[in-house]
Amino acid sequence: MTKRFLCSPSFLAVLFLLLVGGLIFRDFLFGGQVLLYKDIGSDSVNDYYPWFVHLSHYVRSEGLPSWSFYVGMGQDIFFFAGYLILEPVCWLTKELIAPALIYQHLAKVVIAGALFCRFLQLRRLNPIAALLGSLLLSFSAYMCMGSCWYPLADDVLCFTALLLAVEESIKFGRWFLLSMAVALIGFIDSFHLYLGALFLVLYVPARLFARCGWQPRSILRGCLLLAGPALLGASLGAVLTIPNLYTILNSPRGSGSTSFVSKLSAFPVFGFESELHNITAALRPFSNDLLGTGDDFRGWSNYLEAPMTYCGLICLVIVPQAFAGASRRHKIIYSLFLAGILLTTVFPWFRFLFWLFQGDYYRALSLFSILGLITLSMIAFSRFIDCRLNLWLLAATALVVVGALFLPLDALQSAMDPSLKKSAAILLILYILLLAVGRLIRWPQILALIIVALAAGELVFFDRITVSRRSSVSKEELAARVGYNDYTLDALEDIKGNDNSSFFRITKRRSSGPSTSPSFNDAMVFGYYGTPSYSSFNNINYINFLTAVDQIPPNSEANTRWSVGLLNSSLLSLFAGEKYALVEDPMPFQRALQYEFVKRYEKDFLFRNARFLPLGLGFDQYITQDAFLRLLPREKPVALLYAVVLPDKNEADKLGLTEANIFDIEAAARNVSLVDIAAARRKSALELTSFGQTRIAGNITLEHTAVLVVQTPFDRGWDAWQDGKPAPVLKVDVGLLGVGLDVGQHKVELHYRNVLLLPGLIVTLISLAILGMSLWRWPRVHLEA
Repeated sequence: MTKRFLCSPSFLAVLFLLLVGGLIFRDFLFGGQVLLYKDIGSDSVNDYYPWFVHLSHYVRSEGLPSWSFYVGMGQDIFFFAGYLILEPVCWLTKELIAPALIYQHLAKVVIAGALFCRFLQLRRLNPIAALLGSLLLSFSAYMCMGSCWYPLADDVLCFTALLLAVEESIKFGRWFLLSMAVALIGFIDSFHLYLGALFLVLYVPARLFARCGWQPRSILRGCLLLAGPALLGASLGAVLTIPNLYTILNSPRGSGSTSFVSKLSAFPVFGFESELHNITAALRPFSNDLLGTGDDFRGWSNYLEAPMTYCGLICLVIVPQAFAGASRRHKIIYSLFLAGILLTTVFPWFRFLFWLFQGDYYRALSLFSILGLITLSMIAFSRFIDCRLNLWLLAATALVVVGALFLPLDALQSAMDPSLKKSAAILLILYILLLAVGRLIRWPQILALIIVALAAGELVFFDRITVSRRSSVSKEELAARVGYNDYTLDALEDIKGNDNSSFFRITKRRSSGPSTSPSFNDAMVFGYYGTPSYSSFNNINYINFLTAVDQIPPNSEANTRWSVGLLNSSLLSLFAGEKYALVEDPMPFQRALQYEFVKRYEKDFLFRNARFLPLGLGFDQYITQDAFLRLLPREKPVALLYAVVLPDKNEADKLGLTEANIFDIEAAARNVSLVDIAAARRKSALELTSFGQTRIAGNITLEHTAVLVVQTPFDRGWDAWQDGKPAPVLKVDVGLLGVGLDVGQHKVELHYRNVLLLPGLIVTLISLAILGMSLWRWPRVHLEA
């Protein structure tokens, strides 16, 4: 039994993938680099790495991811709970995360390759073809790009698992794997459930048609039988996907406030893309880097958003052979698949439709293309091993594919890297010659093994350019006093050692991230409270507040993701609870009366804000939101320090607040006295007795009925109590959290819990019960052959 396993194609594929992966990523395994990039792949170091570090800290100190004050001005982070499953480095301590990224990626490479090898075996392909297919998928463009955009590797892993699960269900009736694969896709995020559903809708009917021919009732029955396990899989992951969906919907992208729908849907259905796009789409299958690497990419859009369709040059040569000798129904399916690729490439409206008009890029669309192209190519390669190859078709393919590299078009030729063009042409000719010789001398198995070896060499050669010839963080930098290990650590150590306050924010204007683009998530890495945040799904109330106080331009989609928070306003920072400022340029702070110099740390100067205001400010006066928005930008910070901003007068009447005189606010803005304002605010502020990410408690004394403004974004998951009795929670200041309080001295408590966590958990538990009962009652589904 052991000997049989050791000789199985899947085990051999694992060994082969480890060997090739070791050669491609040798600089990261045995050299001085870590899998964090400073160029166009800077999301690895500016986005993903901070999240990994923060989750590592959060699960140790707080437990299950929930609300975090380390993200912007505060946000629900259960959105990233799936990382705890798909990105296991999150369970490591901070110092181990960066070095472990390469091992995490290689693990995904090997698992995805082994799953795809098994899938090809179930399709009854030759073991050599299954081995080659696993190699091509594991080191395709999508997976190599996933070395710095880590969720792309998750896409490959999860959709390969889905592909195998469908085949297991159709072939053997083992539907359990389909449920597990769909649940796994949901762990990426809730939007991926849509992509998974789209994949199944396109693939399952085609697979059933290929299996049993045009039998509509059988195909419909098979689709419905498999739809059940797929829906069960989606509900199994509800404990993650439903709260995840809540966070998405509570972001500018999810709410549609910065949506591209109107713009992209208005594009002509049969309108064409630019010449540069078409050149990029035509050349990217030859190499990830034929049009340049990283920041030097000369193609359409950028290195990531452009088509990621490279999956080995052998696919370009042999994929037409899939049609030779195929049955009529298989030819129909293959033609529809290739037509789908062509349609979404030539006419961008259909690509926009794929993304529900939410984005103009390829990503998962490229993955679907790669999975199909490799499968068709390996079907043809398996036939080649069985001595079935159309030499005339091969010659025609050679003419088209090789000729495409040498078309006498100035725009095409000027875009290509000459050395890579030459290498690609030589490799294409070698593949063509090996295929022809293998067919002519009837030694296809020997030539097939040579082709596999050549493909491995090609992948090592091309993929090393993708992953290694770019600026990445070195292991020396991890230990040196640079990047996320700079002197900010010393400043924070001194602050925390000398200041035992429960909560305060730090303004840190110089980003520490080592990439060429600024990092906005330093707070998550260093462990302090700030206001900036870089995230695709920032809390919409956080963004609304920043827009209302003129820190973000209205309708700016980019600024809703790359948010500088309140870094550019000292008054707003004061309002938000700033107690320290760590800055590279000391001059503005030396001139400001409220700042006291503390100490210098190499590049940075540390100042203390003498007018510090705590978390939780009580206001017994209000102004309406409309009146606030009409104020001048310089008047708005003063207004926030004088009165609470409420949606309308009706809300104020319910709470019993008095309206502030807008003329007094305008006058104060012209001659503001921070001493008086800070003193007035501290008098009615919350005195914290305990502070946690999801639980806040304190005492407050109020001379009038008031609203407690907690300087964090409003979220329906917050509940408040006044002396043990529920207190009204409301949205104030165009997006912040407010609590209505009575006159007098009170003990105030606030608790946070994602509002959809419990419903999601209930759905998951019910689904587990259904799963157990179904496995006992119907362990297999029976599809008609």
